[in-house]
Amino acid sequence: MNSTYRRFAWINLIGVLLSGLLFTWISRNGAVDFWIANLFFDAMTEQFPLRTSHGLIFWGYTVLKAITVWVLVLCTGLAIASNWSAVLRPWRRVLTVFVVMAGIAAFVVQMLKGASVHSCPWDINTFGGHAMWFPLFESVHSVTGPGRCWPGGHSSGGFAIIAAYFALRESRRHLARWMFAIGMAFGVVMSLVQMVRGAHFLSHNLWSLWLVWATCFVIDVVVHAGSARKIRRYKVGTYL
Repeated sequence: MNSTYRRFAWINLIGVLLSGLLFTWISRNGAVDFWIANLFFDAMTEQFPLRTSHGLIFWGYTVLKAITVWVLVLCTGLAIASNWSAVLRPWRRVLTVFVVMAGIAAFVVQMLKGASVHSCPWDINTFGGHAMWFPLFESVHSVTGPGRCWPGGHSSGGFAIIAAYFALRESRRHLARWMFAIGMAFGVVMSLVQMVRGAHFLSHNLWSLWLVWATCFVIDVVVHAGSARKIRRYKVGTYL
C-alpha cells in the first residue's frame, strides 16, 4: 500500500468512524429527526399531506428509482460486454468495480431495512400511527409497528452511484468527482422526497449514505490490496 493510498484510507476510516458516532447520536436522541418530520406533518389532520402526492410518488419515487436501477443494469451489461468489445475493454475494471460496489452496497441496505424493527414516521404514534419510536441499537422486547424502515432504502439507490467515484478515483479523477456529485445529488433528492412524505427520518437516510460509503470503502481496500499483491508477485517473478 503506497503512501498516497494509505493517506486516502486513513482519511476515509476516520471519516467513517466519526460520522458513525454522529449519526448514532442523532438516531438515539431523536430531536433532529422529529423536528424535521414535524415540518411536513399536519397536526390537525394527523397526516403527512404530501404522502399521497402524485408528483412526488411518480417523479421523486418511481422515476428516480427506475433511473438508478437502469444505471446499474446498463453498467452490468457493459461490464459483461467488455469481455468481447475492444471499445469497452479499457473500461472493464471500472465497470466491474462499480457494479460490484453499487450492487453490494444497495443489497446491504435492503437486507438491514428488511430486518429492521424501526418503523417509518407515518407509522409512529406521534404522527398518527400506532407504532412506538425507540432509539437506534436499543434493546427491544416488544415491537408494536411494522418496522422495516431503517436505513432508507429509496435513497440508497441514489447514493450507490457514489461507487463510481471509488471505481474511477485512480484512473479518471475529474470524472470521479463528477460521479460523486451526481451520486450525492440523487441520494439527497431521493432522501428529501421520502422525508417530506413521512416515509423516513433524516437519520434513516444518513445511515443509508454511511452504509453505502463504508461498503464501497471496504471493497476498495480489498481490491487495492489484491492489486498490490499481484504487482509484488509480478516483480518477484521478473527478478527471478
